Amino acid sequence: MIRELIDLAVSFVLFGALARVRPCNPGQPRFLTREFADNVLYWGFGLLVYGDLATSYIRSGVGLLFQQGAPAVTAKILAGYGPAAGLPLWLQAVMILFGLDFLQYWLHRLFHGNALWPFHAVHHSPEELDWSSTYRIHPINFMIYGAGALALIRVIGFSPIAFSVLIPFNLVIGPLVHANLDWTFGPFRYVIASPVFHRWHHVKDPAFRDKNFAPTFPVFDLLFGTFYMPRGVLPQGFGVDDAPPHFLGQMVYPFRVMLERASAPSKAGQSVA
Repeated sequence: MIRELIDLAVSFVLFGALARVRPCNPGQPRFLTREFADNVLYWGFGLLVYGDLATSYIRSGVGLLFQQGAPAVTAKILAGYGPAAGLPLWLQAVMILFGLDFLQYWLHRLFHGNALWPFHAVHHSPEELDWSSTYRIHPINFMIYGAGALALIRVIGFSPIAFSVLIPFNLVIGPLVHANLDWTFGPFRYVIASPVFHRWHHVKDPAFRDKNFAPTFPVFDLLFGTFYMPRGVLPQGFGVDDAPPHFLGQMVYPFRVMLERASAPSKAGQSVA
């Protein structure tokens, strides 16, 4: 908990200060946006509730597949096994990053579909997008996109040390791409996700919002035709039209939408009758 609080404080100071020097959207507050308090609630909720869901998924999956010896199989998976664990650590780390990015690219596109969009709309709801917006994720979104993808990658058998090596990178990349910065990374714009790259994804207009799905490597957007980052133009106008503005309402919002969709046919039938 202490490490997470330090990380939050450092991000608050660092990205707020950088936004005063190189803002993508100069009219936006540098440190305390309207959504900051709710974003911190999401951050705290994640620490208290999620735990290590990926490990829980693996334990549950192994328990369903193996009538006997499930604890031993689970332990072997979590400790790293087979050819994957024998590779050099740097190569394992690279493979984890690319494998996770590939899975999350497609899961991200799935969440932009009509069925799952209400859960993902919560993440798109900030109108003053900044580094803290990275924590604004509905639990269902996190359970599938975050923990689910990580569980699938861990089953391959990579060493747990390789995952530990990536912790500093993972702590930085999420807040960085959401930060209010005009960084495009110049010639590396196609190599690694930049703040401008990801801020285009948060534009309210669906024509731009349904672009730039890759969390880290824009190459997947290039390959699958969803890359958008015009030169000399910066994104603006963030948020969504229908999501509630605060934490509790957003927790309930996707389920309310699902109930409204489910009841719509019966209401239509009653009105015709």
